Amino acid sequence: MPGEAMHKKGADGAQRAKRWLDATTRTRASWTNEDEIAGGRLEFNWPHAGQEPYSFDVGGFLYGKPFDNHSFMAEVKNYSGDSLGNDYDDFLAKCYLTWRENARWANQFMFLTWHPFRIKSWTQLRDPDAIAKGCIANRRRLFGIEDEVEAQAHIDTSLINELKDRLWVVVLSEKQEQLLISDQDRALIVSSRIEKGLM
Repeated sequence: MPGEAMHKKGADGAQRAKRWLDATTRTRASWTNEDEIAGGRLEFNWPHAGQEPYSFDVGGFLYGKPFDNHSFMAEVKNYSGDSLGNDYDDFLAKCYLTWRENARWANQFMFLTWHPFRIKSWTQLRDPDAIAKGCIANRRRLFGIEDEVEAQAHIDTSLINELKDRLWVVVLSEKQEQLLISDQDRALIVSSRIEKGLM
């Protein structure tokens, strides 16, 4: 897929994921990385390998217990293919780094896709070993280290244990999107909360 088409598909996926998140009525606010002002809150830099930038696709604040006022950052993958597993490894490394360096900016991390991946290890996607694997796969830009064993020694296991319960993996579908609450009905819920001083 040409770069421009991939970008358009990615932007469409981010908007659809944002709409789905908002339709849960559990967001106070949300934005995508293409928003002129708020999008900057989703941008960071790797500490090594030229300090290349990385970003998440969607961010915002959640509403209601147990996540009230938690900020979230989401990676959205709107395509199928063998690379989704590698993309998930990259996501985990981003989450590890963001939680380590910018914990005030994000409390929850979400990976949203329309295509299941790593089916044989699906139930272990948020396990500490999976997070460590993602960090090792990105060891050069995360730790500035070539050797896998040496990189393993740099992983903060206490940080991983904090992070694992903050990870979400969500699989959407086009059919499911047709069941979303309407904007009109969602507006009634939000306006009711505003009247009650809850937002």
